[in-house]
Amino acid sequence: MARANDVKDRFRARLQDADARSTDFRRKLLAEGTRALEPVVDVLSLMAEVLNEADNVHGSITGLEAQIDQDNFISLCAKLRGTETEQKIKIKYGPELGGSNTISVSGLNQRYNERLVPGAAGAALGRSVGSDIHLDENRGTELAEVVREVVEDFYAAQIEQRSHFAAVQ
Repeated sequence: MARANDVKDRFRARLQDADARSTDFRRKLLAEGTRALEPVVDVLSLMAEVLNEADNVHGSITGLEAQIDQDNFISLCAKLRGTETEQKIKIKYGPELGGSNTISVSGLNQRYNERLVPGAAGAALGRSVGSDIHLDENRGTELAEVVREVVEDFYAAQIEQRSHFAAVQ
């Protein structure tokens, strides 16, 4: 019966080692992803603070917490909530097939995609997949600037639209 215990002990040790490696990998990935996405999170947080001010009635920004998803990507889904509409900007950070880490973004419209990846409207570009765009991990600051414009345009357009409808009535 000692053999059965040896098998169990060896298996337990192997599982613990695998858990430790996985935990270390995820901790490192979270640290790298947090660093890469920091400019975007900072911009969104500042804009959310403005929307959270007492006299503001234009909406909110939520979902600014980066988390590791089931596919080992750092995921962030910022929800821009206006008075009548909502827009989601999904950002992921993690390894691509080549082994290097990238930032993947969806929820921007074509105009903003073009700023980040010129020619993104083309059919078979390696850096644009459907509505997602893929950026090198060191382009977080550039992405933050584009996200800032998206958020400003989203909320300003709602205010202008309400003003237009009020003037028509």
